Amino acid sequence: MCGCPSDFVHGLVLPKARVTGVEDANRPDSIWQFSWDIAQKKLPRNEIALAVNPRTRRSQNQLHVHLVKLKEGVASRFLSTVTAHTQNLNNVWTLAANVAKTNQMTDYGVLVVADKSSGYLVVVSRESPEALFTHAYCTP
Repeated sequence: MCGCPSDFVHGLVLPKARVTGVEDANRPDSIWQFSWDIAQKKLPRNEIALAVNPRTRRSQNQLHVHLVKLKEGVASRFLSTVTAHTQNLNNVWTLAANVAKTNQMTDYGVLVVADKSSGYLVVVSRESPEALFTHAYCTP
């Protein structure tokens, strides 16, 4: 159809209400678990990447979570980024905000991936986590 490989995945999850992005106090906590549940239907756990871009790296002023495939070999790059671990996806926004504040980041994106042991890894980045860590674009 579009010329993309059959294993290419790029979906979006949007909240029902108007929410601008990471900086919006009305961002829904449940969007991460909902996004993860949808992504699991298309990707194995260790390949799921959920990404929200920072305010300065987005083209839409409406919160949306990218459901994409994690690039191979990027786990080692997480060691040089700001991360937190969680067992509960409903606290991703709080964890990300705390990590960003501790690291003096006022504009940041969020990436959620499976932790190797259990739970999830929350990556906070000044750059677009979608661009840095995922296969967000199809190259037929």
